[in-house]
Amino acid sequence: MDKTSIYKSKFGKEQVLKFYDKLLEDITVPFQHIRVETRFGGTHVLKLGIDGGPPLITFHGGNSLNPYDLKNLLPLTEEFCIYAPDTIGHPGYSAEIRLSPDNIEYGEWVLDLLDGLGIEKAHFIGPSFGGGILARLAAVAPERIRTAIFVVPTGFVKSSRLTMLRKLVLPMITYMIAPSTRRLERVVLQLADEADPDLMTITELVFKYMKTESDMPRPAKKEEFQGLLAPVLLITADRDILNPGKAIIERGKEIIPNLVEYECLEDAPHAFYTAPGQRDYVISKIQDFLRKYNDQ
Repeated sequence: MDKTSIYKSKFGKEQVLKFYDKLLEDITVPFQHIRVETRFGGTHVLKLGIDGGPPLITFHGGNSLNPYDLKNLLPLTEEFCIYAPDTIGHPGYSAEIRLSPDNIEYGEWVLDLLDGLGIEKAHFIGPSFGGGILARLAAVAPERIRTAIFVVPTGFVKSSRLTMLRKLVLPMITYMIAPSTRRLERVVLQLADEADPDLMTITELVFKYMKTESDMPRPAKKEEFQGLLAPVLLITADRDILNPGKAIIERGKEIIPNLVEYECLEDAPHAFYTAPGQRDYVISKIQDFLRKYNDQ
């Protein structure tokens, strides 16, 4: 395997993409595969929803698989044309070029995507690592953002290193030394309240076959958000060990000029969507927000 690959082996890449394709079976509405060329390499995009409808671009979590996150957003296909790119340099069908989380490369990548798709302005949803990507776009081309929805996002504050070490890194190391279902579940339950089978499989595949992206997008600077005049919705979770919910809300108030709605989910972990009630509540909130600001 090429040493620049994000996969440890050709076989590992095949296993990850095989599960990606299996997850596509959960996308219960018609979809298309699109390939868009960017300055950093080719990007695979899933397109679904109302053809010609208001464009909505959604990113996925870091070291995760696009269809897994996308299936939670299927209710939005009734009103929007959704474009879901495989993040470049992460598992999926996009180029394996790792971009820097410290500069504006992710913003430039999204700008190229918009131009390649022929979209002047779009709604955006940035969950987890995708929130950091959306923050970089706000720094590069805020005028291309119709509305911005950040969900348990990176790119706002740094998480506690001690908490991460104790609750996530050490269980990960224990699992990698002596893999078992019980140890894998212990890792997943640091991020979720339920050991969702697909999340378990993704985590196992990433540990086993990927050179994981361990660097998260750096916290955005206040001046990087000053050009973002679009309405912003910020949703966080109060038990999120990756992206601390209350701290992100406070930082959002400081740096986002048009933060019109925000909420820190009570008693919720980072992967809140593994609990159907929490997932449905958040989707309903996103739907209401998009309907309210769709004409802007």
